[in-house]
Amino acid sequence: MGRNTIRFIIILATFSVLGILLIQFFFFKNTVDLNEKKFHDSATQALKNVAGNLIEYNTKIRGTAASHDHVVAVDQISNNYYVVNVDDEINPGLLEHFLIKEFRKYNIELDFEYAIYDCENSQMAYGIAVLEEDDSLKRKNLHTEQSSGCATDEEIFENHYQLRSSKKTGCDLPTCEKYTYYFGVYFPNRSRFYSSQVQAWLVVNGFLVIVILFFGYTLYVIINQRRLSEIQKNFINNLTHEFKTPIASIDLSAKVLSDPKIIQHPRRLEEYSRIIGEQTQRLSAQVEKVLQMATIEKKRIQLQSKEINLAEFIRQSIAEFKTSQNGNEYEIELDIPNVEMVVKADPLHFSNVIFNILDNAFKYCDEVPHVRIRLEQIKKHIHVHFADNGIGIAKEYRKKIFGRFFRIPTGDIHNVKGFGLGLDYVKKITERHGWKIEVADNSPKGSIFTITIPV
Repeated sequence: MGRNTIRFIIILATFSVLGILLIQFFFFKNTVDLNEKKFHDSATQALKNVAGNLIEYNTKIRGTAASHDHVVAVDQISNNYYVVNVDDEINPGLLEHFLIKEFRKYNIELDFEYAIYDCENSQMAYGIAVLEEDDSLKRKNLHTEQSSGCATDEEIFENHYQLRSSKKTGCDLPTCEKYTYYFGVYFPNRSRFYSSQVQAWLVVNGFLVIVILFFGYTLYVIINQRRLSEIQKNFINNLTHEFKTPIASIDLSAKVLSDPKIIQHPRRLEEYSRIIGEQTQRLSAQVEKVLQMATIEKKRIQLQSKEINLAEFIRQSIAEFKTSQNGNEYEIELDIPNVEMVVKADPLHFSNVIFNILDNAFKYCDEVPHVRIRLEQIKKHIHVHFADNGIGIAKEYRKKIFGRFFRIPTGDIHNVKGFGLGLDYVKKITERHGWKIEVADNSPKGSIFTITIPV
């Protein structure tokens, strides 16, 4: 699968997921709005019926005909508080009965509080909370309604009044200056009305989220497999390039040495023997690198840590590194303070870390290599800086270069040989020591590798 194809799939998948989420958001918003309107309409109509029943009851008690002068108005003061203008006397017990009856009729099964405005004290009075779980009230209502088949309003009022008269109390529901004879109803747990309405929507969206997560994971696997495929391809190419040169040199030298007349030319014999030895060592070193990384990957490596003098150890490692340069021109500068710095490290692997950093600085340089090694101690950390004048590392690659087999893309140009294992080895060894390594820009040219060692 090509890179452009994967990119197209990712873009298409992203827009698809965003579109689905946007559609679901609008569905949810419409559901909430519809439920809001449904609740408001049901509550308003139920409260109007309650007010009408109270007015009708009062006219029967007074023995007068129903008057059309009463203005029934339902005002929504807040999201869960309603005020109902009755413009007539209100009996608390009967009000509670009618509220429960009408709310059940309109399927409003919520806890609510109600209160009646007290004109004398200018506050809401008779505040009572009616709970959905109040089974005693339900049984009382049911018994009253079923005892005679059609209970009168007087019987209903008497039962409710006896049941709630001892609970009359003041309350802190807000008043309304527009009316004089009115009552207020407050729904403290109004959100419960929506829970059952949107439950199906939440279940559908739960499955949708699972599908989106699975789809995202699938894309991640595809991208990761693509990356691993490219890494494997680059590693095989690098491995081929690295092994071809020494094998070809050894093969050519072996053919020359197989000629019986070569013994008549001692210098040529010595030269080709030297070539075979050097190329064999080079081939062995490359194989050793691969085996070494395999060992580290399996975490079988055991560090043999000991206390070392950091300045002396770096000087010794540089001296050993110089012997491997075969006369190549370079410059290594040391900036070491006159302070003894002792750290615990594995001498072999720490030396290999220094070798790898210096080797990269020399390989990736298009002029005479110059490396400045500087030591400094800041509080409880020692910093070892390797500043080179190489080609530098772009910002987007500074974290990736420590990945296994990773090499900075150079197109079809392979001027520098390698497997992409050196800095991966450096990273793993420093982490096994409990250290930290970072890379930064060395303006105007090159890079700075910094190893941070806790004291």
